[in-house]
Amino acid sequence: MKPQPEVADVDYSALYDEHPEYVARRAAGSIEQAQVDIEVRLFKLPGLMRVWPSGRSLRRVLEIGCATGELIAAVPAAQRVGLDISPANVAAARARFPELEFHCGDFRGAGLSGFDAVILSDVLEHVTDDAAFLHDAAQLGEIVLVNLPLEDNWLNDRRAYGPDDVSGHLRRYSLADGLALFDQAGLELLAHTQVWIHETPADAARRALRRERLGAAYSGRWPARLAKQLVVAAATAVPPLGRRLFASNLFAAARQRIAR
Repeated sequence: MKPQPEVADVDYSALYDEHPEYVARRAAGSIEQAQVDIEVRLFKLPGLMRVWPSGRSLRRVLEIGCATGELIAAVPAAQRVGLDISPANVAAARARFPELEFHCGDFRGAGLSGFDAVILSDVLEHVTDDAAFLHDAAQLGEIVLVNLPLEDNWLNDRRAYGPDDVSGHLRRYSLADGLALFDQAGLELLAHTQVWIHETPADAARRALRRERLGAAYSGRWPARLAKQLVVAAATAVPPLGRRLFASNLFAAARQRIAR
């Protein structure tokens, strides 16, 4: 894992209030909101449920960094609680999912505990001290479920990480980095899987959405669209090539280490 940049004095609450990606997905009926719904239904939730221990109950669930609430709203649990540092995101989540409980602020001072599961989906790459954040989050529940982007791939090789990154990612992880993070956080890894979104139904559904809303499955002028189509076709035909070109995600379940 590459050294992370200096990120002192960044107001992350304001950053995610104003970030174009989140502003767009807060708009009711937007293509960005529809795309998030697809990713939750066909990629994120299946990935997290795949590593959830078989036969274990899932009654009370907390999602830290819930953004606009789509994932926690889809989790099959009786009590679902979302928390985010962005007031604008929390307001949007409350408006869209009024039956759920949402909080705004730092989870460490929110007075929340006793959950069956604590979800961190696309969160750890955004925080300064990822291991400490993961360790502290795991104290709030029996099991922590993590979805972590693994961007040690060719198309992200020259990406400049930091607060000004297009998605606000402070660092990139390889699979080894992601797995080591649980040990650094003092957690016992229970299960994990690595998934490439371009190999799931979510990718085709996103392209269909773009064709429906924008008239083309890929962005850009026709030469760029054609190039992207050819790259995806090659990645699909030759899986090892696709797995080097595109990022993947680590889905993992872990718990606090039991003293022996």
